[in-house]
Amino acid sequence: MEPLEEQHQKERDAHLSRSARAKAQAAAMQARAKQVAERAQVERQRHASVDAVFEMVDHDSEVGGGIMAGALAYRFFIWLLPLALVAVAGLGVAARASSNSPASEANSLGLAGLVSSSVAGAANSPARWYALLIGIPILIYTTRSVLRTLIVVHRLVWSDVRAAVPKPKLGATLQLLAAMLGFIVISALAAVVRASSPGGGLLVMILIPLPFAALWLRVSLRLPHRDAPWRALVPGAVMFGVGLEVLHTVAAYVIAPYAASKQGTYGSLGTAAALLLGLFLISRLVVASAVLNATLWKRALAK
Repeated sequence: MEPLEEQHQKERDAHLSRSARAKAQAAAMQARAKQVAERAQVERQRHASVDAVFEMVDHDSEVGGGIMAGALAYRFFIWLLPLALVAVAGLGVAARASSNSPASEANSLGLAGLVSSSVAGAANSPARWYALLIGIPILIYTTRSVLRTLIVVHRLVWSDVRAAVPKPKLGATLQLLAAMLGFIVISALAAVVRASSPGGGLLVMILIPLPFAALWLRVSLRLPHRDAPWRALVPGAVMFGVGLEVLHTVAAYVIAPYAASKQGTYGSLGTAAALLLGLFLISRLVVASAVLNATLWKRALAK
């Protein structure tokens, strides 16, 4: 009996030793994880920029930045439809007044890439005055829809849901329309300069974020931003200006040529997909600029 009891005792001791080793390993892993977390916290406190980036990512995830960007991209896409009608009518009228072809008028206005040929071809239609008459009211209506979406996005990002909701009135709608057309005109002028001179194109690439940022700062001042002063909106405006120029360059040299090369394969679906991708990236930039401003403002208030 004694050898049997000794064997059982050895088995119990071995089981206890394995349990002890497992507990010791678990405790060591927990201690190591705690050290890593504390080290990361120290790094975040030491480098304010790193901590701000983490807060931006967390805040963007909380408000659903990707979902809001998708909704905003859809509104931008719908806005482009009446804009195309107005562009068709405007190009046709300008071509008739100057005795030039709609294609040459498109080039003189800086319209290039995927849409220039289609707009120039449609401008030959005899119903251009009808398109102009119908397109302008619809363009104002869709601009109001874009403004409403921007208001909702900024209210959610700034956690300003309890404040009075600014209504998308006609004056604010026309101001947003002027700003959006301003972005298009600036981009078109930049495309003309790039095509005429490589050195001028490089200079434009460096300087064009300034008017982009100024326009977006003006738009941001009309959107919900709690009680933050205009200086608190400058970082997001700068981010938007630089990011928009980067996206414009990528679209001009990568997306548009690729979509044009695949047009024979995918047809209009390839062009629509490329356009939607560009609009989503722009919408993502809009949300990110608001998230940046809201995060930096909250951090400033916490100090």
